[in-house]
Amino acid sequence: MVADGYPELGTPIAFSFNDPRGMCPDCEGIGNVAAIDEDALVDPTKSLLEGAIDFPNFQVDSWYWKVYAECGFYPPDQPVGSFTPEQRRMLLYGPDDAPKKGTKVAVSGMSLTYEALIPKLKRLVLTKNPEQLQPHARAAVERISTRGPCPACGGSRLNEAARGSLVGGRSIAECADMQVSDLAPFIRGLDSPEHKPMLDDLADRLDALVHIGLGYLSLSRESTSLSGGESQRVKMVRHLGSALTDVTYVFDEPSVGLHPHDVHRMNELLVALRAKGNTVLVVEHKPEVIEIADHIIDMGPGAGGAGGEVVYAGDLDGLRTSGTLTGNHLTSHQPLKTDVRSADGALSLTGATLHNLQNVSVDIPRGVLTVVTGVAGSGKSSLVRGVLPKRFPEIVVVDQATTRGSRRSNSATYTGMLDTIRKLFAKANGVKPALFSANSEGACPECGGLGIIYTDLGNFEPMKSTCELCGGRRYTEEVLGYTLRGKSIADVLEMSVVEA
Repeated sequence: MVADGYPELGTPIAFSFNDPRGMCPDCEGIGNVAAIDEDALVDPTKSLLEGAIDFPNFQVDSWYWKVYAECGFYPPDQPVGSFTPEQRRMLLYGPDDAPKKGTKVAVSGMSLTYEALIPKLKRLVLTKNPEQLQPHARAAVERISTRGPCPACGGSRLNEAARGSLVGGRSIAECADMQVSDLAPFIRGLDSPEHKPMLDDLADRLDALVHIGLGYLSLSRESTSLSGGESQRVKMVRHLGSALTDVTYVFDEPSVGLHPHDVHRMNELLVALRAKGNTVLVVEHKPEVIEIADHIIDMGPGAGGAGGEVVYAGDLDGLRTSGTLTGNHLTSHQPLKTDVRSADGALSLTGATLHNLQNVSVDIPRGVLTVVTGVAGSGKSSLVRGVLPKRFPEIVVVDQATTRGSRRSNSATYTGMLDTIRKLFAKANGVKPALFSANSEGACPECGGLGIIYTDLGNFEPMKSTCELCGGRRYTEEVLGYTLRGKSIADVLEMSVVEA
């Protein structure tokens, strides 16, 4: 098979869904689009003056709201459900006539270009990756919309020109949708002597994915949909294909999410990296990974303030007899549970087909602890994180994703404990709780309650330095003078959870 693309599109960037020259113009390279539930977005029983638009930043008296309330295309004091079809279209989608698009309207004494509600939302949030949105915006988008494959590109994320250029009779979108185990022989079957080194390198990487048990994946599979074990192995294959040697690699718990059956595959990659002349440093707990190490460093003896020391350094046999917590764990076995609790119902799933799932039907018992297990890539995450929340929106998903928040977030704000702490300080000192907020009245005026000063260095990363006025403690001197049981609010936030 010939390896030259036809028709030719020029540079490789023409096949990138991250660049305007290659991306689908309808979905902007995302591959899916949002279908809007109009009644969830705009309450038909309310007028614009009563807050009919139910979306962040479009509330009454906001700048976006003023455009719709003052444009004059429809009555702002009447329920949206009473609008004529023309008025409703103007509010949601804008005029059908091309010459009318871009109409200027007077808003608070300013002349602005009118943009209807749904086109504005598409531009601001709906065409963006939901994972990149702030939590409140993401929740609002999920409430008013459902996402499906882009009808223009079929979910391939590429424009028509990129989809129309073929190599060996297949487009880049078709190749990306193939299983890795099928794509590898296809690549090796392409006949192009001038491209042979590049094709061989690509085929070797595909073969490496097959070797570690990821042959069922497609290259178009979104990285956010991969399980923890799949993600770890994909990262390792990326480095295994590197021509660099004498590199120090650090892997932080690479076996997280891996079934015991699959740990040996990951171990083979670690050994292969070492065999290429590299230094491999692994932070790990699983005995199967510890056992392949040439040298072991055990940290302890406990956690937090009770840790921070090297309690053992040497080989595996020495660790087993060292008497440390890790050494004792290697020789101990967890007893199996004999008495189990009875279920009081079930969460029934039928016909689940997401990713690797093949028309799966299962009953998950209620009121008991259920473990979903299986080898990496068998569909555990697709079933529990993909299908289950959609069928049962009331469930709470707690995964390994990092907590979202701003620079001001910490464990106290995320868990909600800070509200209680502020009230206790306020009651003890006879002042307002707002004084004990680093985001409000009690914030240091120099750093704004961040404790850090950010200095913009132009093209370089901003420089961070501790605020000299508050010493990094975030609060004013007045606030730091208020105490509870001899501790200031900053003292309490600096304490460990055990101390608090």
